Amino acid sequence: MKRAPVLSVVLFVSCMAITLAAAKPVRYDAKVWRAVQTYDLVEVSKNLDAHMRELMGVKCNFRGKDIHHLKSNWYESSIWQPVPGQSGKFEHLPVMVSKPDLKAFKALPTDSSGSEITIYGRVEYDAGSKFKFLRLVGRTATLDSAGNATVTW
Repeated sequence: MKRAPVLSVVLFVSCMAITLAAAKPVRYDAKVWRAVQTYDLVEVSKNLDAHMRELMGVKCNFRGKDIHHLKSNWYESSIWQPVPGQSGKFEHLPVMVSKPDLKAFKALPTDSSGSEITIYGRVEYDAGSKFKFLRLVGRTATLDSAGNATVTW
């Protein structure tokens, strides 16, 4: 019975840590943020290799419905955009979402009628699985007076 209060405290601290991790914005200094370019998903998906390790904004319209729990703190999914001039055709890009950001990612629309969204991330490559993807960092970028950016969901 003495373990119950200790377990309650551990559970409370764990929940607070997860909450704080979810609320943690990502900050980029002005020099890094000036180099960030925003691309249409259709454009960047054609040659993801050319953008390896690049921090970028990607314009999309909706997320994929499937979300797979691949690693302890990471989830795999996709973002989608209609191909201009081709009715009913879509292009997609694989993405990895951290566990603290999953709830915000799930809030994105899953139907193709959604309006355009810009999502920020870094193109990465997992050599073990030979998997190229966009590691998402957020959806909203706020600049301070010095040009530093804070990216949040």
